[in-house]
Amino acid sequence: MESPKVRFLTKIYHPNIDKLGRICLDTLKDKWSPALQIRTVLLSIQALMSSPEPDDPLDTTVADVFKTNPELAVKTGKDEL
Repeated sequence: MESPKVRFLTKIYHPNIDKLGRICLDTLKDKWSPALQIRTVLLSIQALMSSPEPDDPLDTTVADVFKTNPELAVKTGKDEL
């Protein structure tokens, strides 16, 4: 009945993912419903990855870069791969 525990094991530079790989996503928290399928969770994560939400961050340092210099944020994310 609880939401699945989902996190990234590899390091990722994203405002909605903290250094421990935890994800700030409403479908994993207050919007969770047992009726949701794992497919829905994965699609939500995929959407978050392509559209970061720096106004609701887990990593405020990364969020600040996304807000002030989005090009640098994208470059930094690619460089850390």
